[in-house]
Amino acid sequence: MSAAALLAAALAMIFSITWPYRDRPAAYVAGLTMHRPLAAARSWHYQLDRIDVDKLAAIKADVMVIDFAKKDGKVPLSAEDVQRLKTQPDGSRRFVMAYLSVGEGESFRSYWRPEWKSLPPDWLGEENCAWPKAHRVRYWLEGWKGINFRGQDSYLGRIISAGFDGVYLDRVDIYETFEKERPAAREEMIEHVLQLADTGRRLKPGFLIIPQNGEDLLSDARYRTAIDGLGKESLLYGLSETGVRNGEDGITWSTSLLDLLIGEGKPVFAVEYLTKADQIAATTAELRARGMVPTVQTRALDGGDPLRLQQELVTELRV
Repeated sequence: MSAAALLAAALAMIFSITWPYRDRPAAYVAGLTMHRPLAAARSWHYQLDRIDVDKLAAIKADVMVIDFAKKDGKVPLSAEDVQRLKTQPDGSRRFVMAYLSVGEGESFRSYWRPEWKSLPPDWLGEENCAWPKAHRVRYWLEGWKGINFRGQDSYLGRIISAGFDGVYLDRVDIYETFEKERPAAREEMIEHVLQLADTGRRLKPGFLIIPQNGEDLLSDARYRTAIDGLGKESLLYGLSETGVRNGEDGITWSTSLLDLLIGEGKPVFAVEYLTKADQIAATTAELRARGMVPTVQTRALDGGDPLRLQQELVTELRV
């Protein structure tokens, strides 16, 4: 084979190997140059129930994810409440994120209308049997987008008016339940998040976007560019039963996608629901070794002590 042929063959091989990773250099440069306010976060707190501003203000955490409202989601936090939570006990800055579901409508929210029970709008679907009062939504329809994020009077607009630094988007993964009947469901969820992020940043420059779960969407570079981090539930434990290790194939699959975001300098906020002290310590160390920001909470996300269930069990056995 001639030198020219050998060179051509070598170039063809290099091309075939590198082509699947053709977007990595641009993504790396973008990661180095983009504004990444959450990159320095080393701790976070996640709580959606029993919102008590006094207790929350005393917690040491670089990032705090809480519900927009207290008293069972009925009383929105004031701008003064949110501003107070932005300062940690040691005086350092904290980012305060509001929970916002993009894939389910919740009947205890201010936007809910009693007449929807008998005459549901076209975007409203069935109730989630695992989480009563949460209803699957057809997120690609304009009616839901208007409630969810379009304009100052939307739920997103109210969150911004209260002074939150960003939103923590739940149920982005609901697109998986629509894919069989609606092949475009995945792309439509990406567009929903992109449009929400654009709206939020037009209303408040620098507004932060952190989706929860749905890590399969991270394979889309546009999606990764639009978000500032990602929350991941139960990466290592608990998919089958509390405290039981998840299958290694599933962990590897999720981690390979989460690493795309971590590689671009954006944090993954991992939450595990564990009840044993030794397991909590080991899991926290493992998550940090994987480059993630860990927290351990109760499944109720009520700010309670994750060790309480184990302590109560030990007490019962002793009695």
